[in-house]
Amino acid sequence: MPLSMALGAALMVAGFAPPGVAAPPGGAEGNMTMRVDDVVVTAKISLPPGSAVQGSITGTLSITHNGTSAAIRSGRMTMVDPDGRDLAGTQFVASGTANAWTSNVPLSADAAPGIYQVSVVAEVAITTSDGVVNVPIRTTDPVAVPFRAQRNIPMIWTSTASAPAGSMISVSGAANIRSLGTGEYEPATEQEVKLYFDPTGDAPETYRATLTTDSRGFFTVRQQPGASGKWRAEMPMTETGARAVWTITSAERVRDTILRQGSVSATQNGFTAGDHVMTHDVVVGLTPVLRRVDVGSLDFTVGGTSGWVSATSRRGEGSFPDGYQVQKELVHSGVGTSHATLTFNPTLPAGVYDIGIRDAMKACSAPDWVANDAASGASNCTHDMLVQDSTVTTIVVKRATSTTVTASETSFTGPKTITLRGDVRRVQLLSTGGAAIRPAPNVSVKLYFDPAGSAAPVYTKTVTTGSDGTYATPVVTSTSGQWIAKYSGTSLQASSKGTVAITVN
Repeated sequence: MPLSMALGAALMVAGFAPPGVAAPPGGAEGNMTMRVDDVVVTAKISLPPGSAVQGSITGTLSITHNGTSAAIRSGRMTMVDPDGRDLAGTQFVASGTANAWTSNVPLSADAAPGIYQVSVVAEVAITTSDGVVNVPIRTTDPVAVPFRAQRNIPMIWTSTASAPAGSMISVSGAANIRSLGTGEYEPATEQEVKLYFDPTGDAPETYRATLTTDSRGFFTVRQQPGASGKWRAEMPMTETGARAVWTITSAERVRDTILRQGSVSATQNGFTAGDHVMTHDVVVGLTPVLRRVDVGSLDFTVGGTSGWVSATSRRGEGSFPDGYQVQKELVHSGVGTSHATLTFNPTLPAGVYDIGIRDAMKACSAPDWVANDAASGASNCTHDMLVQDSTVTTIVVKRATSTTVTASETSFTGPKTITLRGDVRRVQLLSTGGAAIRPAPNVSVKLYFDPAGSAAPVYTKTVTTGSDGTYATPVVTSTSGQWIAKYSGTSLQASSKGTVAITVN
């Protein structure tokens, strides 16, 4: 069997498929059997994995035979590179293993990944009891072998690593590629990157985007995760490049108030840095509420060593007639992710607060891949930038309320007129200082009936609380379901609702 045929078949099995054929990782090898007189030699040529090549390609020729010993007479491995250049390997030399020899093909510094045409010509001397027999070993036709550049995504990050539900975050990364000719790493430019998201739980992984690395080897995209989960960035295998995969997780926190987010950036000396700020509204009762403000770096910038988030009220109230302002230091918890935690209590002014930021940031030029590690990828994030804005977004702080509803009867034969009663209470400031829960007089309460089943609630009437914050009203009820009492709130007071279930026999 010609070595070219055997080698081609074995390459596909061992990891070096012909163009257009997927193959598993690993080296390549081919086998052939030669017979001269009564001497039978089975030869095998082995090649390294295509993505492991650095500066040269070493092939190992090993044999089995029916003689007593073997020696190499002559021979070498030769190649034709993707640019059509002839590459001559060194003469086969002993590998240190019996019946095995190596030939090394040097590569030029500009060696291109792609299809190499591999040939082997050798002669081995087999010693038998009748003397020495020379057996030729050669390929009849060159074998097409793809040698792929090793590509890596040693850096991937989300900005931020944790965010309130519904937020837009950035998924960014930096990729490198290793030269076949020198073994040195440089940015992987114009490379396709596919992004997938695997949410925590039973939901399947989904494809999110196809990106292309820029001249620095960077890629980035804005995404709304929709859940906590794991991001997977993949550069698919090509004829010239090895497959590369990297993963990272992001967390999404429960949110029960309106999401607020905004962005700010600054440009200096040709570099642009920026932050995306994410938080949500506050409803405060008698106990303080801690509200986290998440800050994610935009594009290829990272938070510096100093900065803060501020909250400034637009109105004065109670002990703060001139308004209230607080600044909290940013906590930088990873590449592109920071946060600060603000505290709100019922004695602070309610209403709109401006959320500002001051962040001493670093803009990034192309990574300096001195090694295949993430740290070297961030080595050129050294360009100082100050990003500052007093109103990146706003939040609304409201004091909590509660609404109740009861029915004079909850199980009866209908239709029937029953009486609904309830009250509205709210957190309010005291003239003597502090805050307390007090009745809410003269406020409107809307009543809805939600019939059992899939039908939507139906508005019925509006009632007004008395001076003690209570209300009572008759309603006709003919089917099972629930009555809902809703207080809409104000610009300073949160909405609330109460329900009561009704069974009509």
